Amino acid sequence: MNLVAAAGLGLGLGIVTGMPLGVVNLAIVDAAIAGRRRFAAGLALGGGAADTVHAGLAFVGVGRLVTSRPELMRVLAIAAALLIVGYAVVSWRREPTSRAPGDDASLAVRGFTTGAVLTLPNPGALAAWVAVAAALWPDARIAEAVVLAIGVGIGSAGWFALLARWVSRVRPDHKALAVVPRIALVILVGIAVIGVIRVV
Repeated sequence: MNLVAAAGLGLGLGIVTGMPLGVVNLAIVDAAIAGRRRFAAGLALGGGAADTVHAGLAFVGVGRLVTSRPELMRVLAIAAALLIVGYAVVSWRREPTSRAPGDDASLAVRGFTTGAVLTLPNPGALAAWVAVAAALWPDARIAEAVVLAIGVGIGSAGWFALLARWVSRVRPDHKALAVVPRIALVILVGIAVIGVIRVV
């Protein structure tokens, strides 16, 4: 397969794998509903960057080495769960405010960091990419794997950014805004707990 095909496959995989309910999607919904648009945009980019790393590790073959070590997977799952629960607690305790017009640029940087930190240690995400790599392109060359991973990051970040934009357009007086962030945070904690249970 050539590099153009690798880029196209990566872009498509990034979009498709970004759509299912996951940690970054839920964090984006929570942030966008709170009116923290730049933070939500940063989450999108951070989540896309983390997907780039996971896909790159998987298609290069390093991901298999990580996922084949149960003790490392256990440590990663616990670390990911602690980070996710910590994020949920901080978000839950945040004072409800009207949509914040003073969303400054530092929020985008914090969002990027948060999106990457919520995703990178997640062994479930890495294991999923390892399975995708084994099924679709187990013998990718380094250049193909890198281009494919960059395509994944662009597709993933694009989907996350689109989600943030859609959610931020919900009317500020919509009744769902009172409960959706709480539901999103509860589901986030549930995902963290399930992630630990699967590897313990």
